[in-house]
Amino acid sequence: MTILVLESSGSDVQNSWDHIDFFWMKKTYPEIKDIFRDQVNFDLEEVLFLAGKCGYQPNPYFDESYYVQRYDDVRNAINQGEFISGFDHYRKIGYKDRDPHWLFCEEYYLKRYSDVARALVNETVFSNGYDHYIQCGDQEFRSGSWFFDPLEYLKSLADGEVKRPFYHYIRNPKMDFDNLYFDRNWYAETYPEIFSNLKKGKWHSLLHQYLTETDCKKYSPSRFFSEKFYVESNPDLVEPIKSGRFFNGYEHFLLYGIQERRRPHPDIDLERFYHEPYIQKLLFNGRIPNVFVGWCQFDGKVPEVDEILEHGEVKTKFAFEKKSASLAINAARSKLDFSFRHPDISVIVVLHNNFDMTLNALTALRASYRHEIQLIIVDSGSDDETCHIEHYVRGAMFLRFEGNIAFIRACNAAVQHVCTPYILFLNNDTEIQLGSIEAAIDRLRYDPKVGVIGGKLIRTNGLLQEAGAIIYRDGSVAGYMRGASPDAPEANFVRRVDFCSGAALFTRTELFRKIGGFDEDYIPAYYEETDYCVNVWKSGYDVIYDPSITAIHYEYGSSSAKNGTGYINRNRLIFNSKHGDFLSKKTVKSKQNTNLARSVRNQDSKRILFIEDRVPLKSYGSGFSRSHDIITTMSQMGHEVTVFPVFKPIVSANRLYNAFPDSVEIIWDRDINDLEAFFSLRAGLYDTIWICRTQNVRRLVPIIEKISHLMPLAEIVADTEAVSAVREEQYDRLMGIPEDQHPPFAERLRSEFECLLVATKIVAVNDYDASLLKKNGFTNVSVLGHVQTSKPSPKPWDERFDFLFVGAIHDFNSPNYDSVLWLTTVLWPELENILPENSRLIIAGHLGSGVSLSSFPQSERIKYLGEVEDLSVIYNSSRFFIAPTRYAAGIPYKIYEAAAYGIPIIASDIICNQMEWSIDSEIIQIKTDEMEISLEKIIHYYFNSELWETVRDYALSRIAKDNNIELYIKSIKNILL
Repeated sequence: MTILVLESSGSDVQNSWDHIDFFWMKKTYPEIKDIFRDQVNFDLEEVLFLAGKCGYQPNPYFDESYYVQRYDDVRNAINQGEFISGFDHYRKIGYKDRDPHWLFCEEYYLKRYSDVARALVNETVFSNGYDHYIQCGDQEFRSGSWFFDPLEYLKSLADGEVKRPFYHYIRNPKMDFDNLYFDRNWYAETYPEIFSNLKKGKWHSLLHQYLTETDCKKYSPSRFFSEKFYVESNPDLVEPIKSGRFFNGYEHFLLYGIQERRRPHPDIDLERFYHEPYIQKLLFNGRIPNVFVGWCQFDGKVPEVDEILEHGEVKTKFAFEKKSASLAINAARSKLDFSFRHPDISVIVVLHNNFDMTLNALTALRASYRHEIQLIIVDSGSDDETCHIEHYVRGAMFLRFEGNIAFIRACNAAVQHVCTPYILFLNNDTEIQLGSIEAAIDRLRYDPKVGVIGGKLIRTNGLLQEAGAIIYRDGSVAGYMRGASPDAPEANFVRRVDFCSGAALFTRTELFRKIGGFDEDYIPAYYEETDYCVNVWKSGYDVIYDPSITAIHYEYGSSSAKNGTGYINRNRLIFNSKHGDFLSKKTVKSKQNTNLARSVRNQDSKRILFIEDRVPLKSYGSGFSRSHDIITTMSQMGHEVTVFPVFKPIVSANRLYNAFPDSVEIIWDRDINDLEAFFSLRAGLYDTIWICRTQNVRRLVPIIEKISHLMPLAEIVADTEAVSAVREEQYDRLMGIPEDQHPPFAERLRSEFECLLVATKIVAVNDYDASLLKKNGFTNVSVLGHVQTSKPSPKPWDERFDFLFVGAIHDFNSPNYDSVLWLTTVLWPELENILPENSRLIIAGHLGSGVSLSSFPQSERIKYLGEVEDLSVIYNSSRFFIAPTRYAAGIPYKIYEAAAYGIPIIASDIICNQMEWSIDSEIIQIKTDEMEISLEKIIHYYFNSELWETVRDYALSRIAKDNNIELYIKSIKNILL
């Protein structure tokens, strides 16, 4: 690393912290002119010495006084003559792990911008995060500190030409600006004593004072954080603050405490606040950066959003009417075009006056589907502008009746003119949403058993009208989840239901005609769609609720609730007389029975509650991939699966829905604290409670003991996933811990398995774990491993050069972290000297929030990718998959996945023993404690194409034989039965 002494003009900008800007120093510290006078050739050490002694900054980017004051070891090293100044220390070693300026935090920057962390570990362009920030990040308006939002800063400037906000600020540090994490008005009122020193120029601003003050316990940044309380209530911080690891308690809180939801103040409970559904929504949508900022913005008071919306429906209906009127005017100027030649679906809309709302419905219909529609409009005796509807719509069929013949008879008349296989009955007070028609057609085409599809109806106030509907034994009906938020988990999975509302109802044309249409005994309206759906069920077809079909419904837009009550009471009696056989099998009306009645059970299907640490995304690895496959397979088998996480998800619900079949119910907004109440609401619903991981069984034992009377017939399946005692024993052996200093293996097993006594069935991931369970007295033990489909990647041997490691690293204590360290520091440096120059080590996989790529060793031939959505491209370029695991339990999912892609596996003896594959024919075994032998074997296989092909073919055959979907379904069926 070289250093530049820059005697620049005032307009020059040096894009690096690693220089001495002498021009800037003379301007900032006028006394320097007297010291150096007209000297042209500067002595570097003299300038550094001067900076160290006087606390001068060598350039705007490095704060000498702050750096020396912040780090005791730096100050001591300077005093002992090891370094000339703080800048000297930072240039030589400090740049690796220290912060050079009070308005930049290296750890914050790398955590916030994973692309920077990846660039640092994969490239050598930047010396650290600060280097990237100065050269690139500042110009890209990135933030280097919680206390500096570049966009907020730019708002405070009159000069709109500032391209580098951070550089501009440190050249003009006396400016104050608003900040989420520092309340300058509160600070000024609370600590008035600082103003005297502020006026004397000791500090540039209030923020500068706070971030550089040595007596950090004395000051808090806002009324929402108490430095004294935080440090005293978290004694683990005393030493790290003293050593300079953290400048103060607030820095720890911002880096880690918020994520851990530690209390920042005696009156603030972030844990409770975090679990508020509205706050969760704001977090996942990025409207607040974290729960602490949310507390500050709302002052800890969460708005009762649903209650506000419920009371505001009258206003929202007026707003809906106003919007409808506006769209009607637009249609007057430009006709809605429903011309067709070969339409996919017929849409029937029955009208009786209400012109503006009709045009709104038709506008939404046209916008919702890009393909051809046969639109049939039935005018049932209108006397408003609806009489001239053809002036506003092109290509539709119009049926006119002089009198109001009612909805039922109008629909039946319109169906005679339908020329497509599918019909959508659409109310004229309903806005069908984008993607809904396409989703319905796809489902009707894909599944011949589906006769009717309904969707999510949302009232004008944004709350649910229904998510499917229930018929009770007495013939009364109810919209499921009425009044709930449309994003509620219960409203967002596909299921078979009793019926769906006719406001937006899809059906098959042939089926509608076969049944005889809507029964005209129900004229003028109400119960006609209920009756029709029951007839669909009796005809052997399914009625489906699909949340991807969504419509906004102006409830009672074409009738009134008051007038409807009489029709409902009358038609319910008619319905009961027609369908007594159907009703006798339905649930008795009761709030407690709502969840029991919400779906129609498939024959031979089970209702399964699947409990995991998290909602299991495949990218998480660590057993979550296996859980994902189990859930997916159960759903494909026709079972109704509810996924309940012990810990709330840390990703958006949208990502979770995208990862699972649409028939899986994902409870993304609750955790173990809500489980007892959840069981109470769903008493008697589940046939099977599948608990994944032994530690979760242990957590749930007290809850199960409390609620067992609510699920008396439910089987409890304890899925051990992996036996932790095996991993712990291997780790102790690896660390060289004497046997007399840890519990015996048998005692570890006994302690781990004790909680499993609550279960009726036990599941192990492999035969070895099953044998341990059986030796400890458990008899009802099944084995359920991994499922894979062979899909060999096509590239030949001579076009592949890389070694690939894939594994999730959730924390620094994980087996995968140990594997990556061993790979990059022990094995790969030896292989690099032997392998071709174009061969690389590729490392991919999910990283936990506390793990950064920047913590791993760097090399031009090591590429760290982090989490990769689609690994198929990487598998196709890799010659070997390597898994040098030194301690583990269970079997890594990625090994089976790599083998299914046709990548030969090189694995440690521990992994090979757990898999029980044929050594050196189906899997290549190495021993991490026998380096020379392992290196020879790896090189031998690497350069031998015939051996490579042989191992690849044997592994693919093994996958096809042991891990196929048919065998997996059979194993799950045996467990459930």
